[in-house]
Amino acid sequence: GIYSYSEKIKVGLQQLMAGARCFSVPAITRRELMSLTEECAKITGIPYLMDAYREEAMEILEG
Repeated sequence: GIYSYSEKIKVGLQQLMAGARCFSVPAITRRELMSLTEECAKITGIPYLMDAYREEAMEILEG
């Protein structure tokens, strides 16, 4: 039910924060987030997963 769903969100957020070396919620910035759908990206202004860090990746590939 709702408990297992919220527990999954909690664990996912903890993993995201640990991977970004942000160990408190206020330490997370919009730059460290990605939208999973284009609709979410349009609404929130957070880059779509396929567009996030695209420029940096292309520089590495071309570099």
